[in-house]
Amino acid sequence: MSFYPRHWPELRITNLLDDGVMGLFSEGNWDPAHARLLEMIRTGYQVYGAQAALVSCSAVSREAMDGLRAAAPIPVMKIDEPMAAMAVAAARRVGLLVTFPPTLPISERLIQSAAGSHPVELVSELVPSAIAALLAGDRAEHDAQLTAAADRLAGQGIGALVLAQVSMGPLVPALQQRLGLPVFSSLETSMAALRQLL
Repeated sequence: MSFYPRHWPELRITNLLDDGVMGLFSEGNWDPAHARLLEMIRTGYQVYGAQAALVSCSAVSREAMDGLRAAAPIPVMKIDEPMAAMAVAAARRVGLLVTFPPTLPISERLIQSAAGSHPVELVSELVPSAIAALLAGDRAEHDAQLTAAADRLAGQGIGALVLAQVSMGPLVPALQQRLGLPVFSSLETSMAALRQLL
């Protein structure tokens, strides 16, 4: 992730990536996916001296995060938790834009949980063809599909928009200007929380 070095140059990041985890989530193989994430967190600590772990996969449930935190040797944060908190503070009717299908129910529960005793009204849109375009190397098509979906959500009276996937982050400035609404991406919102964690 180039975002963090640009905005926090003294932070040392080691990216541990296993794209097979995404496949496990897509197939509903939750336990092996969670076990692999814990293994990577332990590797980060034991091999690279990590002081904290940032889980960037939005398909990891709150229950799985609780398990990871209990078993990990270092503090663990899910990248979209601060984003959810900021979104529910900004609006009572929130749009949620998702490209990876397993993420949809998890992100919806995360936002409702963040709202606590003041539940928000969620308006969600799933655009799996956008992530398919991105994985095929067509960023322009990905962005065009998501821009159209964001327009549809804005037309439903939302007060804020949440972009569920990290890969949507580059769209934040253009969407904020286009929609005239707060738009939340997990990259920007997680940085302040990560500073507190460390």
